[in-house]
Amino acid sequence: MSPPDNNETAVAAQATLSLLSFQLTATEQQRAVEQFCDFVRFETVSSLAAESGAYAACAAWLVQQLQAAAVFDSVILLKEAPDHSPVVVALFKGADETLPILLLNSHYDVVPADTDKWTVPAFAGLQKGGNIYGRGTQDMKCVCMQYVQALQKICAVEPLWKPARSIYLTFVPDEEVGGGGMAAFLESTLYQSLPGIALALDEGLASETETLAVFYGERLPWWIEFTATGPTGHGSRFIDNTAVEQLIDLANKALAFRQGQRLALGLNEHENCAHAVAASKKKTLGDVTSLNITTLQAGVRVGNTFAYNCVPPVASCSLDIRISPHTPPEEIGTMLDQWCRECSKDVAGGSKLDWSYIGGHGNDLQGHATTSTDAAVNPWYAVFEKAITDQGLTLEPQVFPAATDSRFLRALGIRALGFSPMRSTEIMLHENDEYIPESTFLEGIQVYVGLIRALGSQGKELESSLPFL
Repeated sequence: MSPPDNNETAVAAQATLSLLSFQLTATEQQRAVEQFCDFVRFETVSSLAAESGAYAACAAWLVQQLQAAAVFDSVILLKEAPDHSPVVVALFKGADETLPILLLNSHYDVVPADTDKWTVPAFAGLQKGGNIYGRGTQDMKCVCMQYVQALQKICAVEPLWKPARSIYLTFVPDEEVGGGGMAAFLESTLYQSLPGIALALDEGLASETETLAVFYGERLPWWIEFTATGPTGHGSRFIDNTAVEQLIDLANKALAFRQGQRLALGLNEHENCAHAVAASKKKTLGDVTSLNITTLQAGVRVGNTFAYNCVPPVASCSLDIRISPHTPPEEIGTMLDQWCRECSKDVAGGSKLDWSYIGGHGNDLQGHATTSTDAAVNPWYAVFEKAITDQGLTLEPQVFPAATDSRFLRALGIRALGFSPMRSTEIMLHENDEYIPESTFLEGIQVYVGLIRALGSQGKELESSLPFL
């Protein structure tokens, strides 16, 4: 075995410093909270912010904050992203720039806030009762700032700190509406020029227990439309095999499947799943396949109203299906085909049901993509887990119940873990009065200090132990 080079020796020496050396001072804590509150005040609502200019203003502020941090080798706006929806990229160069990078991804867009139902201002970044309130405090502006504050703290304690490989931070818009920001990054010349991505970190969920959740995969979203056709006629007659009749049969099958999955999750009849965490249950929402009927449409239109005495010849409904990685997608497709056959009353006579994917998303070509948590297959996960447990914390691998930008990375074979260090915290993403406890936000910075230092210390020796991808 050849002796380690100087870079590897330096990285190993850096890793020996006690995490106690990296505790934030009172001044640093105050600065971190103030910066976070300022960030929350940008109304980066994904459906509105491109047109309002809030995306551009927030990205300009991010660039300013990253440059002022004085720890990054470059801070840029991705040229492939439109001016109204910027992608901000910050680079921290590593000792060996030929090694696959570490990617710390986050999104700065947020979902809308129904301000009439909030008891505090939704975009004030309000500190109250030990909490920080505002849309995006959990999803996921906290992580955006925790990355930056953690790197600042590392460099404050170790001014000459250099990771074994380069670290890129990406701040993307439009995650909440399909992932346009991540798409721009993956289509960019910057991405094409990278030596690969060794590991990506992205968003997770708060944990209502002391155990932190890390997400190695997520459910596959299918948006489905069923269209029923049948005879029409006067509403006074008993017309057989109508479109609505067939659609109701279909809806009943869908709801029966839904109830079966609820029972598999361990939920009682009227119990809410609380965003995937059913305390004391053996399964989380990511372990089952959810289904919801999201639209129902039927009726013969006459101008702005309906002909209430006409039987509609067409009826339709849409489903939002989130397929667990434990279920092959083709099984769901086969089930939908079977429902159509069983609910079609007279195919030869034109009374039938068909289904299709909404919006031409090509969901029929999608399969599950997960990141292994087996150390023999993915030593990066072993490093991640040890970095967390070395801080006296516990970790549980889970399937993310919804969709994040990680799905695009995993589809390309890139290892991606979803992680938001919020333990013993109520899950409030997309909720009214969204908040994060101030202590939780600050603890998350410390968690990322340990995590980034551990991941950043891994050089080519770990890379050589990985199976070929």
